[in-house]
Amino acid sequence: MEQNERAYWTKEVAERLNIGESTLRKWCLALEENGYQFTKGQRGVRAFLERDIEVLAKMKTVLNEVGTTLDEAIKAARGERENAQSQVVQSFSETTKEQENDRTPVAMSPEVLSEVLENYKEDLLSVVRQEFQETLRKQEERTLERERRMEERARERDENVMKVLRETLDTKKMLAASLEEQKEEKKKSWWQKLFG
Repeated sequence: MEQNERAYWTKEVAERLNIGESTLRKWCLALEENGYQFTKGQRGVRAFLERDIEVLAKMKTVLNEVGTTLDEAIKAARGERENAQSQVVQSFSETTKEQENDRTPVAMSPEVLSEVLENYKEDLLSVVRQEFQETLRKQEERTLERERRMEERARERDENVMKVLRETLDTKKMLAASLEEQKEEKKKSWWQKLFG
């Protein structure tokens, strides 16, 4: 990676290509399985260069317009880059031979390092946000389930109370009717004794 070459991160590349971050990661893994190498930071986070984005854009075009498999899209995207990459490799090996005696370590510029850290922070925050949102969603589901169970128990309790009240009212009506019948019987028997 040239010192002034701009590096992009997963979120930026996904937005630029108008694909999901998970799709981008899937494509990158498939490319790496086929020998493609991305520039990576200390923690293994991919830093996308323009040439990487070109390969990914070509893959997207092949997948969307031609309608082929992911493996075929990778071959098509890499096919255009192989000639250019072989020239870069040859140039790199020549430069390496010239610099064999110069073992100065290569370091990132402060701007690139700052950008790497900022993008790593954004990726980490994105993961934390997603996990937090998932936790909130699960808590909300549990709360709704608890409320549903409480409403069900309250409904059952109300139904039981109403049932007991109806039974009590029916019993009182039956008692009142029985008492009324006993009164009538007493009146009849009194009249019968009086006029009998």
